[in-house]
Amino acid sequence: MDRRTLLTDRLRLVPISRGDAERLAVLHADARVMSLLRHGVLTRAQSDARVADYAAEWQALGFGSWTASERETGRLVGLGGLRMHEGDLGIALRAAFTPEAQGKGYGPELGRAAARFAFEVVGLDRVVAITRPDNIAGQRSLEKFGMRREREFVGDSGRVLLLYAIDNPKSRLSPPE
Repeated sequence: MDRRTLLTDRLRLVPISRGDAERLAVLHADARVMSLLRHGVLTRAQSDARVADYAAEWQALGFGSWTASERETGRLVGLGGLRMHEGDLGIALRAAFTPEAQGKGYGPELGRAAARFAFEVVGLDRVVAITRPDNIAGQRSLEKFGMRREREFVGDSGRVLLLYAIDNPKSRLSPPE
C-alpha cells in the first residue's frame, strides 16, 4: 500500500486525486460541511480547481489532503489533511466531515493519523490548526488528539480566529515538558 494512504481504526485516508472530483464537488457544495472553512461553499468549477490543487500538493510537497472514507462501508465521510497555511503560520491541519459523520469522533481519529504522518513520515516539527471561536466541536476535536490552543489572532478577513498547535515530541524544537 502507498505509504501516503493511512488506515485508522475506522477510516481509510487516501490522497486526493483528480478522480475524486465528482464526489468532492458534492461535499464542497454542501453549506453544512463547508460553512466553517475559510473558502466556504464552492461552485463546481471552484471545487474542480481545488481538487487539482490538492492532487498537485502531494507531488510538490510530499504531503497534502486525503479523502476520508469509512473502512467498513467505503462511504465518503469527509476530507482532511495538511496544507501550507496561506499566512506565515506553517503547515496547517484541516478537516471537514459530512453532516452524517459529524459527532462520531472521526475528527480526532483523522487528526491523530495526520499528526503522526506529519511527524514520522514528513519530518515536520510542528503542525497548526486554525478555527473560529464559535466552532466548539472543532476545538474539542483538536484537543482530543493533543493540540493546544495557543492564541487568538485576527485573520485576513478581519475575523477573530484561534490558533492551535501540536509539536513533534521527537523534535529538538519541542518545548520541555
